[in-house]
Amino acid sequence: MEYNNINDFKSNFAKIYHQNVVPSLRAFENDRLKTFKSAILYTVIGLLISIIMIFYGLHSDIEIVLFIGFAGIILSLVIYGCMQKNFENKLKERIMPVLMKAFGNFNWTTSQVIDTLYIRASEIFSGFDDRSVDDNFYGSYRQMPIEISETHLTYTTRDSKGRRQTHTRFKGLLVCIATGKTFSGHTIIRCREFLGNRRVYEEVKLEDVEFGKQFFVDSNDQVEARFLLTTAFMERFKKIRNSFGSKHAECSFKDGKILIALNCKRFIQTWLY
Repeated sequence: MEYNNINDFKSNFAKIYHQNVVPSLRAFENDRLKTFKSAILYTVIGLLISIIMIFYGLHSDIEIVLFIGFAGIILSLVIYGCMQKNFENKLKERIMPVLMKAFGNFNWTTSQVIDTLYIRASEIFSGFDDRSVDDNFYGSYRQMPIEISETHLTYTTRDSKGRRQTHTRFKGLLVCIATGKTFSGHTIIRCREFLGNRRVYEEVKLEDVEFGKQFFVDSNDQVEARFLLTTAFMERFKKIRNSFGSKHAECSFKDGKILIALNCKRFIQTWLY
């Protein structure tokens, strides 16, 4: 199902939300309160025991007691986070399939929908070692397949003592659109950096000076790059960034697909309270 205009979508969304989603949310209210109360109880008990052990350790010089006390505090917070996450997953598994009916041909899943190898090949990111995903969506709009993924990319380094440290390379939304067209080259749009960008190909000089100040564009096909980056596309690209409240928006044209990376907060967040 595809909508002719935004009003049709709003009307259908409101209908599905009030008829199907709201009753399901009410059914989860008791579970929400029960989970919240249990999480608070376990956390408070864990914290109290940990504080007592830390106090005892400080007055008895027993290092193991101190260690257990601090570990208990961390464990209490982890338990709380896990209980919140479990409830969130349970709620989404029930609600999302119903809610997605309002979005026509789109579906929700927790599995990867965008190939990790394609993300690497896009050259948007300088490198990453691991990838995790949360909410993922796939479907089509105007006969163009679209995939959306909440993605966290990380890379690992070692300090002078050989200890591993994990850093975030990217956390936000990845949007992959299959255009149905053939790209002879590879064009990349990245936020312009103060100290200069990592060059993959030759920089593309654009007529839109303002866009060029914000973004660094390079390509191995200068003619195709200028053909793709029309004034209309550049305006839409900036609007997409602003719509998602993203400070950084980057893009790649490769193998007939457009990959857009939006560094933003989680797309879906379910709170316990």
